[in-house]
Amino acid sequence: MQKVYEDLKQGRDIRNNLIALKQMLKEEGALEEYLSMTEDDELIASFLQNEDAKIRKNAALVLGLLQSQESIEKIWEAYVSESQLFVRGAYLSALQKLNCRAYEKQLKARYQKLLAYEAGEEEQKHVQDEMKELRRLVIQFDGGISRHVFTGYHKPQDFILTTLKNYQDTTSVQIESGAARVIPMGVQVAGGDIREALNIRTFREMLFTLRCDKNLPPRPAVIAGELAKSNMIRILKELHEGEEPFYFRLEIKSTMPLDKKSVFAKKLAAEIEQRTRHFLVNSTENYEVELRFVQNRNGGFYPCMKLYTIPMKRFSYRKYTTASSMHPTLAALLAELASSWLAERARVLDAFCGTGTLLMERIYALPVRSAYAIDTFADAIQGARENAGIAHMNINFVNRSFFEFEHEQKFQEIWADMPVRGKKTKEEQDAFYQAFFVKVQELLQERGRVFLFCNENGIAKKYLRLNPCLHLKQEFCIREKDGAYFFIIEMRECAKQPEDAPQEALEDSDSGKEGTVQEAGKEQEGQQ
Repeated sequence: MQKVYEDLKQGRDIRNNLIALKQMLKEEGALEEYLSMTEDDELIASFLQNEDAKIRKNAALVLGLLQSQESIEKIWEAYVSESQLFVRGAYLSALQKLNCRAYEKQLKARYQKLLAYEAGEEEQKHVQDEMKELRRLVIQFDGGISRHVFTGYHKPQDFILTTLKNYQDTTSVQIESGAARVIPMGVQVAGGDIREALNIRTFREMLFTLRCDKNLPPRPAVIAGELAKSNMIRILKELHEGEEPFYFRLEIKSTMPLDKKSVFAKKLAAEIEQRTRHFLVNSTENYEVELRFVQNRNGGFYPCMKLYTIPMKRFSYRKYTTASSMHPTLAALLAELASSWLAERARVLDAFCGTGTLLMERIYALPVRSAYAIDTFADAIQGARENAGIAHMNINFVNRSFFEFEHEQKFQEIWADMPVRGKKTKEEQDAFYQAFFVKVQELLQERGRVFLFCNENGIAKKYLRLNPCLHLKQEFCIREKDGAYFFIIEMRECAKQPEDAPQEALEDSDSGKEGTVQEAGKEQEGQQ
């Protein structure tokens, strides 16, 4: 940093040294180091008058990183007098890091002027960049983005409930209001009751459908024009209290390369702002609306809209999670798939509970007599206790290995989200499953059931064959991609095998298994 500073003082390679200094100042402790060298130095501010526009731009950005409040007048004067559009945003970026309340009136006036300005094709990008920075300042002045209140529960709406592939029917059968049909993404509902839908636990997202072309070409101007003509603005107005604008983000589901997707998204966001006359304003932070575009095999885009204004209370108990925590909609799906096998007022045990999501969704499905949850990870157990408290569920949490757990009474149900292999060898994972199937037989009562979720289908099937007391009643392929399966297993009294019984007999012991097998098919178009 010292060399860069000395070079700048001597006027050597100013542009590249400013760029280097800009990068250095983003590192921890760099600001303090620079200030210790310079004291009241005004060197950087002097570059705002340089004839090289890129030097002026980088000087402004450096002053922002330096939080140079004493330079604010010079930054403002440079902004007002700047003739190069691509530099203006840099001055505004610097002002965001300073106390610029004195210029609030002028900055807001400039923002309103640009809102009404019809930028030509050559200058559009730079005008949009300036507007973006001005918008951030206006939001700062106004104390943040004004939030809208969702009030649209009273009127039937068209929406999609996204679900896990091949399990759309599990959600569709719970729809009572409106016309529901299965689509690759999930369940499409026409004239549905939003409040009713929000009580369904097995869907992942609620997306509003838009009345426009469902196969939009990959051209930002065309897409934005179609959205502006659709019912999108009407939906936002009708379902909310509060004044415009609505802040939005884009989600592009596409196979296009990341760099091309980024360029496409920026152009599309700018076009949407312009075509909606800034009723919709792009923001990467504090947005309330997500406009999602799912590309199909033909290259066209299916448009839909997600509202973050809708209070989602289904899983409000889930305050604490870990990286390995099961998604609550998956847990709810497993509980729903198991519903016909659940016991009334059962004694239930979760062998590897984590933060408790699977067990709590089991309890939501049908009340239990008693519930025990076991895990070796102390932080997860503490988080699970907190979550259970929020859910008002009485669960006994035990910070111990499942294989060391003992209980006087047998359990009617044992639930297990089996730990992934991770750094274990195949042999170690095999031994883990072997021990698990032995242990459940110690803790499970006659006709009790094991509800097993895992991605080791082969190992699980192996130990079902080698434990003739355990009968596979039903299995579901949950995710074909990673081999995730859900098994429902029942324990029955079994005759003791003769000591000289051939191994083949043991391996064939599941030949009379009951139930159905559901398997996931190939990837479907538009799947989330």
